[in-house]
Amino acid sequence: MKHWPIRVRLAVWFGAVIGLLLAALAGTTWWTLQHRFQVAIDMELQDRAESIGRFLGRQTNAASVREMQDDLQEYVSLDPGWNLVRIVDPRGRVAYRSPAFDPAGVPPESSEVASRGAVYRTVTMRRHSLRMITARVGPAPHSYTVDIAIPIGEFQSALDELGWTLMVLMPAGILAAALGGYWISRRALAPVDSIAGTARVITARELGHRLEVPATGDELQRLSETLNAMLDRLEASFRETSRFTADVSHELRTPISLIRTSAEIALRTERPAREYRGALENILREAERMSSVVQDLLVLVRADAGVEGTRRIPLNLSRLVADISGSFAALCASRQLQFRLDLGEPAAWVNGDPQSLGRLVLILMDNAVQYTPPPGQVTLALGCEGTTAVLEVTDTGIGISASDIPHVFDRFYRADRARSHDSGGSGLGLSIAKWIAERHGGSIGIESAPGLGCRARVVLPSVTPDVSSPDPGQP
Repeated sequence: MKHWPIRVRLAVWFGAVIGLLLAALAGTTWWTLQHRFQVAIDMELQDRAESIGRFLGRQTNAASVREMQDDLQEYVSLDPGWNLVRIVDPRGRVAYRSPAFDPAGVPPESSEVASRGAVYRTVTMRRHSLRMITARVGPAPHSYTVDIAIPIGEFQSALDELGWTLMVLMPAGILAAALGGYWISRRALAPVDSIAGTARVITARELGHRLEVPATGDELQRLSETLNAMLDRLEASFRETSRFTADVSHELRTPISLIRTSAEIALRTERPAREYRGALENILREAERMSSVVQDLLVLVRADAGVEGTRRIPLNLSRLVADISGSFAALCASRQLQFRLDLGEPAAWVNGDPQSLGRLVLILMDNAVQYTPPPGQVTLALGCEGTTAVLEVTDTGIGISASDIPHVFDRFYRADRARSHDSGGSGLGLSIAKWIAERHGGSIGIESAPGLGCRARVVLPSVTPDVSSPDPGQP
């Protein structure tokens, strides 16, 4: 059954459940009718036995048995329903027996009559089904044994007819329920067939297809909306992957082409040693650039795969920034740039990885120095704002246009003026910086305008200082 289609399984289960319910309802109905009718008959028999008992109690002074029999015959003839009666006196003699009462169909008196006072039985008399009471009536020691019966053949026939009718209708009801369940499940699962048909035509080359969303407000609508949202993410991911692959190919093709060209020119003819040295320097420079790109790509790929771990310890970020700033102060001086360091009080502490956060500061400072022409200024500031540590790198460089700012954290993205291949950047630095900031529970943002410089702002959650941490500011 597990290999059957869902609509067939639903129809079978629906039919089985309806069948059980119908069987339970039919059985309960039949038993309830039979029980209630039997209780009503027994109460009627009990009333008649008590009535005869009261009559016999008034006949204790009868002149003879014959007179009492005449009185009994006159009493029971008043009601046509009293045609199945037998009365036995205390001595075991039949005081009265109606003509229709056949003693051959009556079992011997049960000992239960003496203990319980009355016994109800279903007997057959002259091929007719009867409900009979056998009871002791009248005061002892003058109590009589009374047998009173009422025909129940018509009721039994009605019950039998009802039972057969239910047995015939139940299979028809089960079949109708199964067919109805199949029809309902087929209509209910029709959107699923549509989803499956659309999904079959969706491939890596055809990610633009979307599922039709039924306006039903049920689980199928939510499923279609969820799958469409998943397809949107997949399409964006495929598009990003394709663009990323193309960018990587383009980024690596340039240094490889330069390396190959330099080597081919150097080997084409005999040259002086200084020309060979110049070719090797070009090859080394491009190899270093390619190595940097590969290293950045490895970091991002490991980050996407979730295997690039970070060591989180209480860290004196102020000390870390101060140690890094020394090398950039000398670099700014060599490029005729002013460098300003502003470390606020008290010292900023964060819970992070010294190596990763050091790399983040290096990326931001390198960008600021790279795109600030002389004479200019680069400022590195760190301070605390409430429960956060705020790191800002500000420059007076060429700036970034408003249309480029939303994309500066995209991989391999270069603004037309702010970034160029000639500057040596790979377009991966800010992507790595954003990943590091988010990995530490923080955020990074860029504020800039063309010709007005740029400000990179990193916000990280701060922690309580831990002076017991060994070398807390060492990257």
